[in-house]
Amino acid sequence: MKNETIIGLITIIAIVAISIFSGCIEDKSTAPVSSIKSNETLSVCELLENPVYDTEVKVYGKVSALGELLCPCFALTFDEKSIEVWYDMMVEDDQTKRPAVSVEGIENGNSVIVTGELRSGTGTAPSTTFWASNIEKTNKENKRVNSANVNNIEIMLLESFPYQVNVVAKGLHRNSCMKIDKITTRREENTFFITITASEPVDAMCAQVITPFKEVIALDVVGLEAGVYTVDVNGIRDTFELPIDNILK
Repeated sequence: MKNETIIGLITIIAIVAISIFSGCIEDKSTAPVSSIKSNETLSVCELLENPVYDTEVKVYGKVSALGELLCPCFALTFDEKSIEVWYDMMVEDDQTKRPAVSVEGIENGNSVIVTGELRSGTGTAPSTTFWASNIEKTNKENKRVNSANVNNIEIMLLESFPYQVNVVAKGLHRNSCMKIDKITTRREENTFFITITASEPVDAMCAQVITPFKEVIALDVVGLEAGVYTVDVNGIRDTFELPIDNILK
């Protein structure tokens, strides 16, 4: 009787072992694709804990080793977990080449959100190779930062001396969470370049409501000579003219 019991236990153990190795028993370390929301952004750590292969996801982390590896790729790290993000030379098995993704403006230490796919591996170890289709910078507060959608500018030359010039920039945020993040101004010869960025929380539930915004930016025009000047705000251009030298005597 004891021998039959022992044999029965051994049989059960063997069946369980075979089931595990054959994939019959669900591997809890791998989440089904349907459990990942289409608009959800995961950390690198979350993606590796519940890997979803060959399916487009968004993942965030910090860039490192950009320009230091022997490949068009960089390491994306969060909470000491890393994936290898490729932004070029992504070739399918049928030799189809995926479009390269620009890393212009991306530096080591930047926080970014990368859209793309975690590639399924061919070896025994879990794959950490990620093919990117888009890369967005975020700020330290884990917010997505993009160029603000400016669609109109108005230049106001105030009647004073020295002259004062204000630029009124108007545009639309794509949802209720977006806010103006930063405004920077620089001048190159007779052109003022104004860059306005907008940010939104990575994981917030935002109402998809178009929200208008308006920003007034004062230009530093004291000391400029008379002439026509161009203002460029996120690619939207207009001009103004100083009738005389704007110089205090």
